[in-house]
Amino acid sequence: MEDISIIFFLLALAIAVTVLHTFLKQAGRDEYAYLTLVVGLAIALLKVLPVIEALFEGVQSVFGMY
Repeated sequence: MEDISIIFFLLALAIAVTVLHTFLKQAGRDEYAYLTLVVGLAIALLKVLPVIEALFEGVQSVFGMY
């Protein structure tokens, strides 16, 4: 069930970052618009990294890799 909540979190984050980026770009604040994209990407990576780590641990346990 946690995986579905991560998908919804990433969806909401993408919508928020897109809207904020569009508003900032229209206002002529290009530096802040790109900073918004970078911060959104960093938040998304921090949220997804534990899931990827669990995936790799599962693959290692299935195939017996060390």
